[in-house]
Formats: sequence, structure tokens, C-alpha cells
Amino acid sequence: MTDITPNAGPVKPMEKPRKPRRPGAREMPLLSLVVAGILLYGWTKRAEGQIVAEEGVGYYLGIIGSVMMLMLLLYPLRKRLKSFRLIGNVRGWFRIHMILGVVGPMLVILHSNFSLGSLNSTIAFFAMLTVAGSGYIGRFLYAHIHRGLYGKKLTTQEMKAEITKLHEDLALNEDMRAEVNSVLNVFEKRLIGQGLFASISHIVTGPMARRALRRRVLKRMKQAVAPLPVRQKRRAISAFSSTIDQYLAATARAEAFTFYERMFSLWHLLHLPLFFILVLAALAHVIAVHLY
Repeated sequence: MTDITPNAGPVKPMEKPRKPRRPGAREMPLLSLVVAGILLYGWTKRAEGQIVAEEGVGYYLGIIGSVMMLMLLLYPLRKRLKSFRLIGNVRGWFRIHMILGVVGPMLVILHSNFSLGSLNSTIAFFAMLTVAGSGYIGRFLYAHIHRGLYGKKLTTQEMKAEITKLHEDLALNEDMRAEVNSVLNVFEKRLIGQGLFASISHIVTGPMARRALRRRVLKRMKQAVAPLPVRQKRRAISAFSSTIDQYLAATARAEAFTFYERMFSLWHLLHLPLFFILVLAALAHVIAVHLY
């Protein structure tokens, strides 16, 4: 690390790294927009009677939509069972899973012509809407703990490494190093590996804690460089401010990562039972329609 002393040379502020483009960042929003447009068009035409659930196009929309939603099971099966390796890679099936989870419910809604029928069809319809809504929540959480929807999962080790690197990049003299490092070390311990409620607390209190930390270390920095000439002092403070801002941004990402990771684990526990409830409700609806 470079000591900041009256004889230190000028220090250039660190350039902010460019934010990488996340895979799949636009694909699902665009697909959702197209699906919303189709549903809006179907809603405006619902009174014309062109789609009837029991026959014709409406019947086949229901069949295709139901098959698509049943195919959602292929992704978790491919992910967990070695015998399913022949059907493609996990990333490809995850993308198919995302698409089916949007298009399948759309076809079923068009099949229903935006109306509720018998009790079993109503239960199946609302079960489908619940699972579809849960899927959107899952996609949101998933994207925050991966590099986009189809990117590699982030790890706590990567988060810690980024924070450690920026911590080491702070140019401190010997007098400041022990004092500031003790403050930063305490701050870093709260970031990763906490439980759900602790991570929620950190999300709420994090912005205020980071502002207080920035004021504290920046004040100490200004005291340390007070003897320097004005121009050199400004450059040193500018470089330090740039690095501490990047450091605090990294800690904010670590706090958010921990929160979203905990929420995704909780979501996962709820989503699968909801999906099986949907499968049972859909089977009951199909059997009732064809038998009665």
C-alpha cells in the first residue's frame, strides 16, 4: 500500500469499472411485454365469442398451455438427475423453463376467454396465476444472485475478494492504517453469511451506516494530509474518496447479495409445493371436463 506523506507524489483517482451486461437482462422483459400485448388484445375481443374453452381453438390452447406448464418439471429433473443429461444442458433448460412459465399461462388464460367456469376450473385458474406470479418473483431474486438470468451464480468468496481488494487499495499511512482498518474490519464482518433477519436489518440500516463510515474515514484522511500542499492534498483526497466510494458500493452489493440469497432460499421452499398444487388442480380440471 502507498503511504500518504508530505513527500508523496500525486495520486490519480481510480476509474470506475464498467458494469458488465447481464445475460438475459432484456429477453424476459421483452417476452413479458409481448405476452401482455397479446392478453390485452384477447381481452378486447373476449365478448366476440371467437374462443370457446370446450372446443376448437380454445380447447387446443388449453391443451398446449397445460402441456407447456407440465414441461416446467423438466428443468428441475434435468438439474438433479444424471439420467436427464442427454436432453441438453442446464442453462438451456433454464431458459426454456423461463419461456414456458410465461407462454403457458398466457395460453391457458386465452383458453378460458377471461372467464371463470366451474369450481375445479376456478381453483386450477387461480393456482396457475399464483404459480406464475411466484415465478416472476423467483426470476427477480434469481437475477440478483447470478450474473443475469442465464449467468453464473455469484459467490460469497467473490464478494469478499472484491471488498478485500478495495480495502487494500486504500492508500493509508502508518498512523491511519491501524485505526481505519479496525473500523473497516468491524464493518465487513456484518456483510456476508448472516441469517435472513440480520440481512433484512442490514439492508435497512446499511445506507446510513455506510454514510457514517464514509464521513468518519474521510475526516481522518483529511487530518492526515493536512500538511500537504493544497493541490497535492486535493488529489490525495480525491483518490481516497474514489476508492472509498467503490469500497462502500461493493459492501452494498454484498449486503444485497446476502439478502436476495436468503429470500431466494425461502422462495424455493414455497414455489415447489405451489407448483404441485397447480398440477393436481389442473389434472382434476381435465378429468372433470372429459368425464362430465
